[in-house]
Amino acid sequence: MNAPEKPGKLQLRIDIILTVLFLAVIFFMGAMTLLTDLHGIYVAATDQNKLAAYVDDIDDCSAWDYFAARIRSVDNYLAGNVYGATKLGYVNSSFQYALGKRMINTGSSQMLTLNSGHLYDIQNYVSMEGAVQNIQDMRVAAGEIPFLFVYEHPTIYSAGQMPAGYDVLDYSDEIAAEIVERMSRTDIPMLDSRDVLTATGLDLSQYLMYTDQHWATRASLIMAQRIAQELSDMTGIDLHAERLDISQFNTETYPKLFLGKYGQRIGPWNIDPDDITIYWPKYDTRIRRYTNYLGDITEIEGSFYDSVIRWKYLQPDAGRTWNIKAYFDYGLTENHDIYTNPDGAPCTILLLKDSYSASIGSFLSLVAENVVAVDLRRSERTLQEWIDSCEPDAVVVAYSMQMLRDDAYEFQ
Repeated sequence: MNAPEKPGKLQLRIDIILTVLFLAVIFFMGAMTLLTDLHGIYVAATDQNKLAAYVDDIDDCSAWDYFAARIRSVDNYLAGNVYGATKLGYVNSSFQYALGKRMINTGSSQMLTLNSGHLYDIQNYVSMEGAVQNIQDMRVAAGEIPFLFVYEHPTIYSAGQMPAGYDVLDYSDEIAAEIVERMSRTDIPMLDSRDVLTATGLDLSQYLMYTDQHWATRASLIMAQRIAQELSDMTGIDLHAERLDISQFNTETYPKLFLGKYGQRIGPWNIDPDDITIYWPKYDTRIRRYTNYLGDITEIEGSFYDSVIRWKYLQPDAGRTWNIKAYFDYGLTENHDIYTNPDGAPCTILLLKDSYSASIGSFLSLVAENVVAVDLRRSERTLQEWIDSCEPDAVVVAYSMQMLRDDAYEFQ
């Protein structure tokens, strides 16, 4: 057997030079991260709200668990905040696009540009058995209270969106079909956003984001009106859903303001940021909002325009024409929001929300006297405790596919 050839001196020198350059780049990026973002790292290692995500009980854990939580929090923070990583990601994406690739690798995700121009993460298969069982458990907890499940489907709303040949890699249709089929075996009323949004006849650009997995705000308004109609039938309380018709709203559009989750991977070099449109009623309103966001409390009262819309997120970041937080304008991942509207119908809605449905809760505040919108991932209370405390007239669970397929997440 012939012995393997030894690398030549030139190849060896090239390998050494590349290794040294690689190590130098790593050292430089690490050093610059410490120099430019030491405060962010410190916060990640010490903030109690951030550490709480990595232990069962932040107030009753061992010194080792507390230390491990610090390490995990810092590691998670650095994963998205290493110096220069963002621009390197843009360069990597541009290079892949230059090679003519339609589906590019961005970290652990395979992201596809659809025929409609929307960016989209290919979805692997995850069984929905446990997720549907959790919804059934919630229904049991609600007892005799009217209960509605709202399925929020991401991005794929037309068969023509998926490029030929890529459908065999994506399981979003199969997962959605499984959700519908399993829910049909229960006695739980369900709304499917695919039915509601496509029934409007609107162009996809009116209710989908191009650079993010979330809907555009118009979709949330449409869904809120449909939910109000359904709850009126279920509870016998007229929520005056016509107050949520688009004809009853003023609008203002901020062109190319928001670079969403997908767009942040590839940068504005490769796709334009999304427009953000704000909606507020033409009629007079007075609403009180109480928000708990990671322990930070906001209490504000006034018109819907002043109290519900988070205007602070609608400014571009320094040195840019866009930002990455404009989609927070009607709420996103707050622990909970409590809306009080003395002019709303005498109805209390308990909305179990995710990032898709936070804005649905904002619009429902226009038709109900009380809307309690809770993200159970961040709540210190159980579902039963929320039901006991607010005594709702209806319970609405509005969850996206991303929420339902998260195996690590326990609903209750």
